[in-house]
Amino acid sequence: MLVRTLQVLVHAEHDTIWNLLLDRLLHPERFTPGVSEMRIVEKTDDVILRELKLHGELVKERITVKPYDSEIDHELLEHPRFTGKIVIRIVRSARQSPVAPQHLEYDLELQRKSFKVQGIVGGEEEIIADLESELRGLKSRAEEMETMDQRAHRGEPPGTITS
Repeated sequence: MLVRTLQVLVHAEHDTIWNLLLDRLLHPERFTPGVSEMRIVEKTDDVILRELKLHGELVKERITVKPYDSEIDHELLEHPRFTGKIVIRIVRSARQSPVAPQHLEYDLELQRKSFKVQGIVGGEEEIIADLESELRGLKSRAEEMETMDQRAHRGEPPGTITS
């Protein structure tokens, strides 16, 4: 079983990160390496069933959005190598400060479907590498958005260099 937590510290407000995570649900190709197609099969207020092509292979997942917990659960319904889930959450680094950085966490609880599947170790390395790349991209986008928002509040035009 692959049990692992990936974490990155993001210097951005909670809402900025949360809105990026919600955008990621509808546009995974912007955030997840290897996504070539995506289709929403069913959608309610808090659950999305979606299919996507990831590195050319079909992945089906049930996604549960939990805004009050700042959490999004991805349950793998169909994946070529794994069963299990990936839980994405935002963890505040300080309860009292709205400007404190946030921890963005990916908790993986994945079970191999078979030890006989060719390249299973590569599969684990690949999924970790993809998720780490996604985390770095989300961090970068959130911090960039935060910087642009701060400049806008100060009345600076976009692209202004401050000393």
